[in-house]
Amino acid sequence: MRRWILSWEKQNPDWHVDFNDDQDCLALVSDVFPEHLDTYMALNPVERSDFWRVLVLLHHGGLYSDADTICRKPLSSWIDPRDEAVIGIDGDYLNKFPNWQPTGHVASGGAYNLDLWWRDNIVAFSNWTFAFKPGHEILAETARRIAINAHDPFFTRDHPDWTIKKTGPGVLTDVIYDWLAERGHSAPDLVRHLRKERSILIDGVRFVDRPALHRREVKHFGMGSWKPMSIVVAWRKLSRHWQ
Repeated sequence: MRRWILSWEKQNPDWHVDFNDDQDCLALVSDVFPEHLDTYMALNPVERSDFWRVLVLLHHGGLYSDADTICRKPLSSWIDPRDEAVIGIDGDYLNKFPNWQPTGHVASGGAYNLDLWWRDNIVAFSNWTFAFKPGHEILAETARRIAINAHDPFFTRDHPDWTIKKTGPGVLTDVIYDWLAERGHSAPDLVRHLRKERSILIDGVRFVDRPALHRREVKHFGMGSWKPMSIVVAWRKLSRHWQ
């Protein structure tokens, strides 16, 4: 993973690349967002990571990327200085569930359908690589909803393992669904356009197609180190992608 992290420095010598450990993350929340400290401490480690990445960009701005990613092209080649945010497509289930309808909503507002094997929205936006200007409203709303989800019995009692929806790309997606709707757009229509175009700019936010953050500009290996797996399986997956 050190080699992967170095790719960001090599491709972007004009950027400052910062690596944060658990203590760094805790210090940011304590010093800058004390109102969220109790929520942060109530989360498990991977949920804290989800929350922190939202808060650090909300405060500083810039680009966040997981440690299991490689930067394949300089950021200057695919991020315009005028962009207020750059967001990628993580999942596209439009063809598999063309008639998807929600069967319920969590307290923070996000939709779900527990009757299907894919329970969440049929479009998912990435939180493992994204860029935002400081103070962006999408991040502020995501932080607000994570704070609600952290104490919602739907997650703490009924679905304690649904981290993706509670603090991860699921809650970010919920926010973006509403953000798009307020501007007369829908996430499914956006994805249909991104099947033909590399990016679309809406109200300062650049949405990039699925290949952008999966292999073209960024390669995401998806190690899933937070998921339960044996060290042998983890190592085999790691070594297969070693570069």
